[in-house]
Amino acid sequence: MEEAEFEEKMDPADERRDSKRKLEYINLLGNVADSEYGMPRRCACGGRMIDEVRVKDEFDTQPGKRFFSCVNYEADGLHYRQPWVCGVQEEIVTLRKRVEEADEVMKSVPMLNKQIESVEAQVKRLSLLLDKLTGDVYNLTVQVAALERVCFD
Repeated sequence: MEEAEFEEKMDPADERRDSKRKLEYINLLGNVADSEYGMPRRCACGGRMIDEVRVKDEFDTQPGKRFFSCVNYEADGLHYRQPWVCGVQEEIVTLRKRVEEADEVMKSVPMLNKQIESVEAQVKRLSLLLDKLTGDVYNLTVQVAALERVCFD
């Protein structure tokens, strides 16, 4: 017997629920990836990230330290909390890279403008040459028609 015969048929409602669970899981993966670098926007749980300042505790060695924390944060390992300095530093590195890439593009603009001007000049020359050749073809067509009249008359 084939394997397909042994598989249970899934109820359409169960199939939709399963599809929704898979979609939620995929969105969760995006949140995890987002929260691992730079200034996180969402926690792995899907919760919103807030800019938190730690209050002074009795045994706190760094009072006032800032974090990007999930609004649902508990120290249970299921929510994300990133030191503010790390997130901002990573974000600055990313922005600096984007600025350098944009700078490279801007530096190439004058060279591209010269290439565009050169191509435009070539197009103009070729258009003039095409106009001349079109005129020559017309003249030859007229001459051939005249010769045909002379030869066949």
